[in-house]
Amino acid sequence: MSYLKQKKFTIILFVLFILIYPAVVQTAEIEDPAGRKVEVPEKINKIAAVGPGALRLIVYLKAEDRIVGIEEFEKRNQKRPYILARPELLELPVIGPQFGGDSELLAAADPDLIIASYLSSAELSHLQNKTKIPVISINDGAPGSMTEEDFRRALRFLAEILDKEKRAEELLNYMEVQKAELKEISRNSAVSKRVYIGGIGNKGAQGISSTEAAYPPFQYLGLENIIEAEGKSNFTISKERLLLEDPELIFIDQGGIELVKNDLNREEFKYLEAYQKNNIYQLLPYNHYTTNFATMLADAYYIAKIIYPAELADLDPAVKADQIYKKFVGKSVYDKMADIFGGFKKMQLN
Repeated sequence: MSYLKQKKFTIILFVLFILIYPAVVQTAEIEDPAGRKVEVPEKINKIAAVGPGALRLIVYLKAEDRIVGIEEFEKRNQKRPYILARPELLELPVIGPQFGGDSELLAAADPDLIIASYLSSAELSHLQNKTKIPVISINDGAPGSMTEEDFRRALRFLAEILDKEKRAEELLNYMEVQKAELKEISRNSAVSKRVYIGGIGNKGAQGISSTEAAYPPFQYLGLENIIEAEGKSNFTISKERLLLEDPELIFIDQGGIELVKNDLNREEFKYLEAYQKNNIYQLLPYNHYTTNFATMLADAYYIAKIIYPAELADLDPAVKADQIYKKFVGKSVYDKMADIFGGFKKMQLN
């Protein structure tokens, strides 16, 4: 072969290599929390997150720069800390409605990986078949709010795939430090109060009778909801039960604040001790498109400030909330949350 022909042949081979090589993607098989074995790219530059909590965890891991689209719900309902902290996400294309997106819009966004939550194994596989894009789940698809155990497992699972292990451990360690501090505050105090949480959302806003067993902010402080229910998370009680138990302090999730105000206008609730002594306090809603863990911690510190004022004389709950938000979502967003929901304050009673 002549030199010129050999050179031409070499150039052609090089061009073909350049054209073909990008299509050869190195993959690795992983097993997601739903028990599905999925081939995912070893290098993931573009991701889409669908379903409750999925996008939140991506922001927690500081991987939001890889997001190529968001659900329509995220644009329409901008009331969660991760969206308030990262408004640039609102400029991205819509990839479908909430709870799973749209297969055609997801395919058009062309992510390397789709990260989903609260979809059954059949739904996950169907989405993968329709989009021709690997789909993994951050949980087992069972209904219900994301627990701390779910959160730790999902965060570490995603961190390994996205090469964000250091960030995941930093965040989980920070959370444990805050919980230990809260536990220490309650352990060193002789104060004991009978407390109740109301207005907890469940498929929408709920009134004062909607409560929660094993309410995490109470648990961090060694407190117990005056009304518990074994084997349940969110549940509704009768007004007679609330009047009978008659808690000293009532905390209200602001997601249901208007319904709670209507309830407290009823004559019978005015006999509650907490009403009589003006001891009803408002918290930021922590369960919005599943659990907002930063808000959950911030609420716990405000509760601690109310119950243990002497021990926390120097604590400003708003400042503490911003410290927590900055750690989780990268920005101080308490003021924005307070503008939307009302913020930490005593409820104004008639």
